[in-house]
Amino acid sequence: MRVIATTTQSKAASSLTEEFCDFLGETGIKFVPRKGKSLEKLKREHNADGVIVWKDTGPVLYIDENVEFFYHPSMAKNRISNYRKFGTFDPLIKAFDLREDDEVLDCTLGLGSDAVVASYFAPRGRVVGLEYSMVAAALVKWGMKMYKSPMQWLNQAIKRIEVLNEDYRVYLKKLADNSFDIVYFDPMFRKPVLRSQPISPLRFLANPEPVDRESIKEAVRVARKRVVMKEIFSSGEFARLGFEKICGNPNNKIAYGVIEKKGI
Repeated sequence: MRVIATTTQSKAASSLTEEFCDFLGETGIKFVPRKGKSLEKLKREHNADGVIVWKDTGPVLYIDENVEFFYHPSMAKNRISNYRKFGTFDPLIKAFDLREDDEVLDCTLGLGSDAVVASYFAPRGRVVGLEYSMVAAALVKWGMKMYKSPMQWLNQAIKRIEVLNEDYRVYLKKLADNSFDIVYFDPMFRKPVLRSQPISPLRFLANPEPVDRESIKEAVRVARKRVVMKEIFSSGEFARLGFEKICGNPNNKIAYGVIEKKGI
């Protein structure tokens, strides 16, 4: 995906922030002065598929007038709040059997909602998120850096996450045995859950290929405790990839497949 970066209409090119300059240097994305032009005009002039607009709250990608992508905590804030207020334990944490010092590798970061939840429940551990798309990785990484909430527990969980622009099929092979406690996959569902509107722009950026058996084999080698995958309960992906233990409620479309390392 070819993208360019610019400022809001109210910002002059001469007033680029240090963060924006660092973003441009890190990603290599071309900066284009706004000069009062519309985003559609900038796209046409530079033959771009999308325009990243740098805002005080972080970068926002505009693909067209109906599709934009930027970092936000998504449902992570609500999930953690439910635990803090009502003691409702998140099903992801149950599937992970997460301990506060566990190290988690999220192979399909996306917007990072699951990574934030894992980070909150493992404050003495480590959460690394891999994102296949360079554009999505940059938007989420810098969005997380610049995100500010009045809830310090949310800020702290977000800031602990390490975002890497990596293809998990390649990255897993570079890791030593038992490098992480939990290796996690949340691939794009073969059949989208249409109610998941906040994640829909990711479909323009994410790797659409299903998880392969070789990657699961590598994940088992890399995990100290377990490999976990989120999928639609009835998708058939769990059986195809060798997940025999399924955590979830049959009345809920979403479930978690688990491969426990002790059983390998």
